[in-house]
Amino acid sequence: MPAGCRGLALWTCFSLLTFFSAGCERHSDSFAGSALNGSPRVLYQPTQPRSGQAVSVAIFVPSQNPVVQMTLQVQSVEPGRYRRRTDPEFDQDWQDFPMEPGPQEATNGVAPGTPFTATVPGELQRHRHLMRFRFRGVTDQGSPVAWPNPTNECPNFAWFVYDGLPSWTGASRPGRTDARRFSSNFLATLPAYHLIAKGKDVEQSQWDPEHNRQPFLGTLVYDDRVYDHIQFHNRGQASTYVAGKNKWGFRFPRGQEFHARDAWGRPYRHGWRAFNLNACASPWAQVNRGMAGLDEALSYRAFQLADVPSPDTHWVHFRVIDAVTESNDRDQYQGDLWGLYLVVQDKNGTWLRERGLPDGNLFSAESGLKHRATGMPENGNDLRDFFIGMEHSPSERWWRQHLDVNAFLSFHAMNRVLGNVDLRPDGNYYLYHRPDEQWVVLPHDLDMMFIPRTHWPGTMQAVECLAIPALRIEYKNRAREILDLFCSDASPTGGQVGQLIAEFSRFIAPPGHSRTWAELDEAMWNWHPSSQARGEFNRTPYHDHRFGGDWVRRLSPPDFSGFCQYILDYCTDTRAEKNYRPNDGDQRGYGFGFLQFEARDPEIPERPTIHPLDSAPERNPRFAFGVSKFVSPKAHPFQSIEWRLAEIGAEAQGPWHYELQASRTTPPLTRESPEFHVESTTLQSGRSYRVRARYRDATGRCSHWSHPISVVAAAASNR
Repeated sequence: MPAGCRGLALWTCFSLLTFFSAGCERHSDSFAGSALNGSPRVLYQPTQPRSGQAVSVAIFVPSQNPVVQMTLQVQSVEPGRYRRRTDPEFDQDWQDFPMEPGPQEATNGVAPGTPFTATVPGELQRHRHLMRFRFRGVTDQGSPVAWPNPTNECPNFAWFVYDGLPSWTGASRPGRTDARRFSSNFLATLPAYHLIAKGKDVEQSQWDPEHNRQPFLGTLVYDDRVYDHIQFHNRGQASTYVAGKNKWGFRFPRGQEFHARDAWGRPYRHGWRAFNLNACASPWAQVNRGMAGLDEALSYRAFQLADVPSPDTHWVHFRVIDAVTESNDRDQYQGDLWGLYLVVQDKNGTWLRERGLPDGNLFSAESGLKHRATGMPENGNDLRDFFIGMEHSPSERWWRQHLDVNAFLSFHAMNRVLGNVDLRPDGNYYLYHRPDEQWVVLPHDLDMMFIPRTHWPGTMQAVECLAIPALRIEYKNRAREILDLFCSDASPTGGQVGQLIAEFSRFIAPPGHSRTWAELDEAMWNWHPSSQARGEFNRTPYHDHRFGGDWVRRLSPPDFSGFCQYILDYCTDTRAEKNYRPNDGDQRGYGFGFLQFEARDPEIPERPTIHPLDSAPERNPRFAFGVSKFVSPKAHPFQSIEWRLAEIGAEAQGPWHYELQASRTTPPLTRESPEFHVESTTLQSGRSYRVRARYRDATGRCSHWSHPISVVAAAASNR
C-alpha cells in the first residue's frame, strides 16, 4: 500500500496511480448477473510485488450501477501446482477480502464511478506465486454481480510475485568442462518471459509426438503483466522434434493481447493475439549450433534493409515455472531457466499494420492462406491464378503488373548473400497479395543460413522473371548495388554487414559482461538430456555433407565470436584467389562470391570516382561533390547519373543506420557529370554519412556505385 493510505481513505491514493492492465478487462462490458452500462476499471499496486509486500486493489464501478457491496476473492497458485481453468481445483481456495467503498466524487476523473478498495496482506505474497483475483458483489436490489464474467476465457485478473532473477551456473558438459556462472545482472540483459504451467503439460508439448501441436493452458508473465489462461504448443513442420530444444507457439484469449517490445525495448504499436518462440537451435543445420539465433535475426534485418518486408525479431530469456524449486544445484538442467529464444513476428494482419503496409492476403507456400484481407479473395483463387500465370511464360508487362519486381530482385539477391539454401519452389517463403494486385515474396524460416553448398535451389517460381532480358539487367544492377552497399566493407563501423553483425552481437554478448548468451545456451542445451544432437555446439572443424556435397566449416575461435567472424567472412570478399562459383563448398566469401557471380556483366559502365569540390568545407554551409566522366567499355551511350547520401553508424536507443537505406537520393539526372550538393544544415550534428554516385547507360546497365566519401555533420567537415 502507498505510504499514508489507511482504512476508508485508501481510495484517495488510487487517484494518483495509473491504470494497469490486469489481463482480462476487455472480455466483457458487464458484470455477470446484472446488466450494467460501462465497464468497471481495476487498479492494483504494486504491479509486480515482491515477497512480503502488501498489494492494494481497487475496482471502480460505473456510477449508473448501484453496487452496494463488493468482495475481492484471491487465489494463490503455488509453483509446481498450476491450476488450469478447466481443472476442478480452479474453483477452490479463493480467499475473500471485503472491500470498502469510497465517495464517487473523489476519483478525480481517473476512473469514474464508485471505488471499492481492499489490501491483500504481505504474508500472502511469496516468490514465484501467481496471485489470481476476481470480484463478487451485490446490487442495491440484492442481485449478485461478478467481474470478470465467469464465462470469459479469462475469468480472473492476476499479478505475479517475484523477487528477482537468481544467478545460474552451468557447464557445456557437466563433469568434463568447467562450470560458468551467469550473474543475475547478466540474466537481466534480455527481457524475461515466464511461462507458468503444469510440468506434465510442458513435457508432453515439447517432447511427446503424440501431443504434436496440441494446445495446453498456462500463464505468461512479461513486463510486469500477467497473461492468464493462454494456450501454448510446440511448433514446426519436419523440424518439430529434431533439436530437443524445440520451438514454442503462444495464443491469447479473446480480448487479451500480448504487449511486446522490440529488440531495443520500444513497445510495438499493436498488440499480438499470438507469437512464436524460435529455439536458436538450427535443427537442420547443426553446423550452426552456437550461432545463438544470429543467423535468423541478422538475416531478417538484412532483408528489411534491402526493402523486402520482413518480420522484426528480438531475443528473450525464457523461463518455465512448472516445479516447486527454482533451481537445482545438483542438476543444472532442472529449474526455471530454459535460456535463449528468439521471438519472430507472425506475418499476419497485425504485422501488416505495424509495418504500415496495406491489408492484403498472406499465404504460406506450404500451408496456404494465413491472413485474408477484407475484400480480397477468400478461397485461394488469387494465389492459384498467380501461379498459373507464372507457368505460361509471361511477358515483361505481366511480370511488372503482377509482381513487385524491385522487392523480388532484392529478395533473390539477399538470399545469395546470406546463403539461404533451404528456399525452394514449394516451401520456406510467404506471398503477400497487395490490394493493388501485385504480389510480394517474403522471407520465412531462416534457420538454415550461411551454408556454402546448394542443398535446395535457393529459388522459387518467380525467379523465372529473370528470363526477361530487361529484368535480368535490373537484377544484376541490384546485385551490384547490394555488393557495394552491404558487402564491400567488413569493418564493424562501416555501415555494412560488419556493422550489422556488431549491432546484433551486442544482444548476445552484452557490453560490460564477461559472459555471453551463446555460452549460456551451450551450457543449457549442448548436452541436455532432451537434446537430439549432443556435443554439436561450436565444434570445429565440422565436416558436413548434407547440403549438396562435402564441406568443412571452421571457426576461429570456436565460440560465438568465431561465428560472428564466420558470417563476416562469408558475406564479404575474403578469398585471396577470386575463384568464386556456386556450390564450391568454401566458406570464405561464399555469399559475396555467389552474388558477384550472378552480377557479372562485361558491358556495364566503369565505376565513377567522386571528389569534394571545396577544400575548406568547414567554412561552407553545404557539401559539394563532383564526379569523373562517363566511360562505357562497349561504347553504350550515357543515359543518366544518380547520387545518394546515407547515414551510417550506431544509434544509442534504437536500430543502427545502414547505407542500404538512403537518407537522400537524386532522380536519374540526364546531364553528364553534374555536381551534387548537400546543405549541411539538413544533416544531424555529429552523425556520419556516405556519398556515392553511379552511372546508367542507354541499355539500362548501371555501373558499380563509386567508392564512398564520408562526411560528418559536425563542423561541416569532410574526412
